[in-house]
Amino acid sequence: MTAHVSVRLRDLFLAPADGAPARRVAERVVPATVGVLGPPREGAIAAASVALAAMRARRARCAVVCRWDGREAVPRPGLASPAARRLAERLERRGARAAARGRLVTVALAGEPAEARAAAERVHAAVQETPLVLLVAGPRPPALDPLLAMLDRLVVVTALDAPPGLGDLALDEAAALGHGVARFDLPDTPLGPLVASTGRPLSPSLRAAATAALGGDRHG
Repeated sequence: MTAHVSVRLRDLFLAPADGAPARRVAERVVPATVGVLGPPREGAIAAASVALAAMRARRARCAVVCRWDGREAVPRPGLASPAARRLAERLERRGARAAARGRLVTVALAGEPAEARAAAERVHAAVQETPLVLLVAGPRPPALDPLLAMLDRLVVVTALDAPPGLGDLALDEAAALGHGVARFDLPDTPLGPLVASTGRPLSPSLRAAATAALGGDRHG
């Protein structure tokens, strides 16, 4: 065993008092890029929750949600953290339709799937280590599949009134992309839409659902 390998193993399993290696392990475990698949309302809540939970776990200052729903709705800015506001401004200078609210930066992707994929790839390259969620809010266009296949994790959310078995079918379809996938079990809370629209801190139930989706595997 080389000295380099020995040091890496020591750092991985033996955290010193400052806890830095333990923090690095947590950051490696928590996905940095996540795809969320679901209907518009539920998908928006899940995407915001997952992004905020990943941001917190990875000790980032903000997170990004790229939204595709085929409508090209321009996001509206609001009260935002300095880090989110700076990132939104940087993405806008690069041609993205971005707006910051709370600690979230929302990017509206083009309605045409190929253009949306190219825009999301540019955002991904620009945000570096900032957690990024790609929300596909509606029937998944095949042009986005290569991009989804590159993400660390896929999360599926269904409507609360969805027919029985639809969630399992959606999970199976997402797993065909070759990734570990997880379900976001949407809690019955009135705070969900508020989190999605303002980027406000998560309620305990939303944080628990997002954390489970980030860490749990159904496939893969």
